[in-house]
This record gives sequence, C-alpha cells and structure tokens, in this order.
Amino acid sequence: MRILPLATTFALCVSARAATFSVSPQGAQPGDILTITVSPTGSEKIKAVGMSAFDTSLVKFYSRPDGSARAFVGYPFDRKGGLFPLVARVQTSSTEQTVRASFQGRTRDYPTQHITMRDSKTASKMNQKDALRNEKLLVQSKMKSSYAAPLWNGNWIVPCAGNATSAYGRKRYVNGKWWGQHNGADVKAASGTPVKAANSGRVVLSEYLPALRGNCVVVDHGCNVFSVYMHLSKREVAEGQAVQKGQELGKVGATGFVTGPHLHWEVRVGWEPVDPNHVVARGISF
Repeated sequence: MRILPLATTFALCVSARAATFSVSPQGAQPGDILTITVSPTGSEKIKAVGMSAFDTSLVKFYSRPDGSARAFVGYPFDRKGGLFPLVARVQTSSTEQTVRASFQGRTRDYPTQHITMRDSKTASKMNQKDALRNEKLLVQSKMKSSYAAPLWNGNWIVPCAGNATSAYGRKRYVNGKWWGQHNGADVKAASGTPVKAANSGRVVLSEYLPALRGNCVVVDHGCNVFSVYMHLSKREVAEGQAVQKGQELGKVGATGFVTGPHLHWEVRVGWEPVDPNHVVARGISF
C-alpha cells in the first residue's frame, strides 16, 4: 500500500464517510503494540493509508481478507502518558480524506540498573562508535521489508528456559556510563541451552556481529513484526530459512557485549522495540 505522512498514538475509534479508523488497546503503555485498523464503509475499497507514529515515519499497512487494512505500531519506552493527537490520511475508491482524534496514554516507570563490565576488552566496545553504528545499520537493512501477511500463529513463547533477569525498558548504566534503555528482555541460562523461535517466520539475518550482538538471529514474522536473538554461542539456522514456532535457532552463549552467558531477545515492530514479555502474555492479532 502507498504510504502518506501523518502522526499518531493510540486508543479511539473515528467514523468517516468512506472509512472507519480504530486503534487499540485502550489504556496502552510504552512497550505495548498498538493495532491500527482502517475499514471501508459501504462499497468503498481502501486504496492507501498514510500515517507516521512516534519515531516511525512510515507506518506500514497490510491488506486483510475483509477489505480492511491493518498496521502495528510500537509505543516507545521513552514516551510519557498524556493526551495525543491521532491523524490518518485515507484514500478509498471514491475519495481521499483525513480523520482526526485524540486520546490519553498512560505513563510507565522503569527501574535503573547499574552493570559492571569487568573485562576491559569487552568494555572498550562502548567507545567503538563507528563499529556500533555500522552493526546497527546492517541489522536495520535486514528489517526494511517484511512478508505481507502474518507468518506467526497462536501464542508466542519465551525462547529458552532460564531465569528472567533484566526486563524491557530498564535504564542502564555500564561502568557508570549511560548505556540507554533496554530494548528487550534477558534470560540467564547456561551456555549451550537451546534457543527456540518465539513464533513461526523466516530468518532474515544469521550472522556473527562482534561489536554488540555477537552471534545473532533475526526472524521476520510478517506484517513488520520481527524477533531478535543475541549473544548465541552457536547459530543453527541460515538466512532465508523458514522456521516454525519452537524450532531451535541456536544455543545460549556469551558472544558480543556481555558480562556472562544469557539470551537477550527482542520483539520489534519495524525498528521500534516493544516489550517481548507483553507479546508472550497477550499475543498479536491480525
């Protein structure tokens, strides 16, 4: 679908002459996935929807069998609650129109975490700005496009057995220096523990990335939803390979920027990280 510019957040339904525009869930917090649906009225057909949201300049919509279009948007962890405007530009078979609304978002607070990186060689990676940037750009390039229908099915699973340690959104300092908020969730487990796909999809990256991620696998689940698995000791899948929910992707390890063996895993909508534990608890409905 053709994409046009706009601005959004979540939680209200607006009726228009040619289409209805809805966003859910109500009362969303940072880290949640917002489901945006544009539905035609009468005999109209949705031709295009234009939207930008938070840090996402082009929200991607996908056609559904009932003629509506649906998109997912991540509510970023660094946003506060408050009243947000919601605007979309909708092109149907007979007209083009703008719909507007506003809604209230809820604030989410995160704990602060101080990490001591004792290995000086690993700690020095914090200063390798070019390497970190280039690694990020490589991963982003693998997530520019997504299969145009859901590849996932049913519930989502935590990828490996172990103890949950560092949750999504934590404010992190490493060796006393600000390192940013946590993009995913960590599971502490012994090296060699199997790491499995959180849901079905297609592998778009399987590579050793030394600056930060170590052995890393990225899975496209369709409709701009991706999962990321980092710091693996071993990768068991190749780029382009289809994987099923629960299929082994690799083994827990301590590669990249780490203090010890664990799995760091993420769920992203486009490039926006969302809370993977919320995805496991609530699922994603297309």
